[in-house]
Amino acid sequence: MFVRALRTASVLGWSAIAFTAMSVVAFAAGPRGPEWVSKDAVIYLEASHPNTLFDRVLDPKFQKYLSSLPPYARFLKSEAFKGQMAGVSFVASLLETTPEKGLRSLTGGGVVFAVEASPGKPPWGFVAFTPSDPAFLSSAHTKLLELARNDAKSKGKSDPIKESEYQGVKGYSMSDQEFHAIINDTLVISQSSNGLKAVIDRAKGKETGERITANADWKARKALVNDDTIAWGFVRLDRLRELDKKFVVPDQVNPGATFLFAPWIEAIRKAPWVGANLGWSDSHLTLDLALPNPPKGYSDALKRYLPPKGQGAAAPLNPPGTIASLTLWRDLSAIWEVRNELFSPQFVQGAAQLDTVAGQYFGGRDFGTGVLGSISNSWRLVVATQDYAKMNPVPDLRLPGFALVIDLKPDDDDFAQRLKVAFQSFIGLANIGAAQSKAPPLELVSEEVDGVTVASTRFMVSKPAPDAKKTAVHQRHNFSPTVVQVDNHFVLSSSKGLAKDLISIVREKQKPADATVLLTAKGSVLAGLLETNKARLVTQNMMEKGNDKAAASGEIDLLLGLLRYAGNASLSVKDTDTAANFKLDFNLGAK
Repeated sequence: MFVRALRTASVLGWSAIAFTAMSVVAFAAGPRGPEWVSKDAVIYLEASHPNTLFDRVLDPKFQKYLSSLPPYARFLKSEAFKGQMAGVSFVASLLETTPEKGLRSLTGGGVVFAVEASPGKPPWGFVAFTPSDPAFLSSAHTKLLELARNDAKSKGKSDPIKESEYQGVKGYSMSDQEFHAIINDTLVISQSSNGLKAVIDRAKGKETGERITANADWKARKALVNDDTIAWGFVRLDRLRELDKKFVVPDQVNPGATFLFAPWIEAIRKAPWVGANLGWSDSHLTLDLALPNPPKGYSDALKRYLPPKGQGAAAPLNPPGTIASLTLWRDLSAIWEVRNELFSPQFVQGAAQLDTVAGQYFGGRDFGTGVLGSISNSWRLVVATQDYAKMNPVPDLRLPGFALVIDLKPDDDDFAQRLKVAFQSFIGLANIGAAQSKAPPLELVSEEVDGVTVASTRFMVSKPAPDAKKTAVHQRHNFSPTVVQVDNHFVLSSSKGLAKDLISIVREKQKPADATVLLTAKGSVLAGLLETNKARLVTQNMMEKGNDKAAASGEIDLLLGLLRYAGNASLSVKDTDTAANFKLDFNLGAK
């Protein structure tokens, strides 16, 4: 066991420390290393609160979820892991500490990771670990070198440690891809010997080039770091584009992506950098990402995607059983007017057919001005569970309902009626297709609810023969396509129940958000719906993956656990005069 522990310690060496610490990259208020990074560094990551990250990772709730992951559970039970832990524990015992305390001491002051590159040369990087206890770093380093050398000597092998000195700093290497040194009480590891020398030159003041700490954008991102920020990063997009053409976004991309995300695509194409902050508290996991606007601003065409000051996406819809709710500010009529500037000639030519379609279904209206021009800039989509007990018949596979809510311009009373007629026409076309495939048709029905007419449909149900065997109820019965106009709000829903729930909700006067996009999702509600369908999902898993019932059930339970752990999620995108700011937030465990 003793020999095995020595072998494990020598194999792990500094690679183990580097891997473990880099896997917890989280930046501190003042780690050493930023002053050793060139101003032209391509990637900069900083970890300010490694101990906080240790606390979060070791939290029983998080560990319980991790332990439910089959690969992680197998790794914990593997002989390789047991051997590694034996070696690490042995080394820790020699240092009179524990593996956890040792890692906290080695990384507690913060971690810096940087990648630099020059045209025509391979990139190189380094990671700097600032210990909370410099004396422990020195002691641990000496002990690991001693163990590695003793282990090699006991096997009759040569010294595995190569030593050299540069600018008065002693460097060490255990392979041709690992070079490290202790510089100003900081452990610096690089895969390049020249890279390590460059860091030593900068630390000694021998290289006088400008550092990343002088970059105004870098300083602005660092100023946003707070106590909950465990990591933040800064990536130079301009340098990436300069170094490799694969990072250059082409002038023409997918038309659908252009129609929805054109300004942000343009920002990625021209922005000099992108920055991100990662926060993790007891109850929230957040990612804030800033993407600067193009240096010369957006073109007049792209400005049409952005809400004017004081306007923004409408409040998300939240009917009973909401799984996800999306709201978007988009003036599609204004965007359609400049389609020649945004899309390829082939797409523009094909899109011209929409005028013909609009003319057929909307009384000869032009698609751009007559259809999109009658719709406001508010687009809302909601997905929610249904009251399956009220369905007749009840489908074997229970699916959620979804609804699109658009706001109509109040000066066009005729358009809402045109939409209802178009809906009826589409139902007629669907029934023609159903007749050809011998599927049941949709019956048109209507009713009055809260003073408005709900125009709905339902799939015809044929009475079974007296001696017929019971068969599965088709999933089509989850759907009862419905439209309803509530004031200037037009609701198109996949189910009548959801449409009726939205009548009172869309009437509520709510202040719009100061964002272009808002998305909310409830993991626990989705998990509940999947739980309802678990038997079907397990069977499907067994058929598609060849798992036995226990393995299939375990995979479904794993997904359910992840959704419940993630809790409620939200994503917002705010467009300002300087940048697009994305914020993703998980309210962990929320129901």
